[in-house]
Amino acid sequence: MAKKIGKNIIMTIMIPVIMFVFFYALCAVTGKGPFGTAADFQYILYTSVYSGLFALALGINITSGRFDFSLGATMILAIIIGGNFAKNHHMGAAGLLIVTVLVGMIIGLASGIIYVSLKLPPMVSSLGLAIVYEAIAFMLNRAKGIKLVGKSHMLVFAKMPGALILIIVVLAVLVILWDHSKFGYNRAALASGQKIATDVGINEKKNALICYIIAGALLGLAGVVYISKFGSVSPETGLGSSTYFMTAFLPFFIGGAIAKYSSHPIGIYMGAISQAILVSGLAKLGASSSVQTVINGIVVMAFLIYTANSYKFVEVKMFKEKLEQAKQTRQQTAK
Repeated sequence: MAKKIGKNIIMTIMIPVIMFVFFYALCAVTGKGPFGTAADFQYILYTSVYSGLFALALGINITSGRFDFSLGATMILAIIIGGNFAKNHHMGAAGLLIVTVLVGMIIGLASGIIYVSLKLPPMVSSLGLAIVYEAIAFMLNRAKGIKLVGKSHMLVFAKMPGALILIIVVLAVLVILWDHSKFGYNRAALASGQKIATDVGINEKKNALICYIIAGALLGLAGVVYISKFGSVSPETGLGSSTYFMTAFLPFFIGGAIAKYSSHPIGIYMGAISQAILVSGLAKLGASSSVQTVINGIVVMAFLIYTANSYKFVEVKMFKEKLEQAKQTRQQTAK
């Protein structure tokens, strides 16, 4: 048992550890300066928390076949409404966090109700919602978005210890929901086979609504982390909000590859740390943003290929085990 737990821990952290060691050695060899400084870790923490929250929001629906194109628009709308409310009522960091998460949950509930009511393909309904949410965000506060520059007492969730406490609490809650609750069991059953799950009495609509609400809460948190880093968020139009969640795909795919060794939320966050190390390492090496985008895309493609063909590795392993068993059987028969 202890051996299995140790193996799972090693496999869970292996990708980010290998990536860190790789860039540490590469920066040392090329003379680009030490990698792993306090500034590097600060950047890695912020990037991993922000992209990890987005990846978790993406993963909660996409694993059930619901791709939500309105993720970025939801985050922007939640932080503009919640941030301005907290600012106007002189709330601190806790007030900003609570109000924005509540607004995100309400927006998520609205998205879920529209999805289950209209019965349109998720891509279609979420695309329409993205446009609507962008328009609403643009109408609010005279299209100025939200600015909290200079209000340092509210912007504490992009650095230590705020960001670390936030992600630990989020992961603890999600692990309980995913692995130790009726909701998590029903969600896994629906993802594995919706018809069979509904036939045995699982309410797919109720489960979908809960998924959308949780995704909205995660996006509200992502908005708080983002504004804590940059101090302001501006409304987007023309589906410009889609750029906000592009960083979520690599953590999601890495998380899918290593989730079998731990909980799925933990796997996704390990993927977010891996991506943050990749981006930080490339920046340290002086790679341009376009080069970083290309390399990030290549890594995403590599994990897509691995995920699509992972069953082949299992088949090869099973085939070798059967050959070994057959060989042992022949040897025993010969004796």
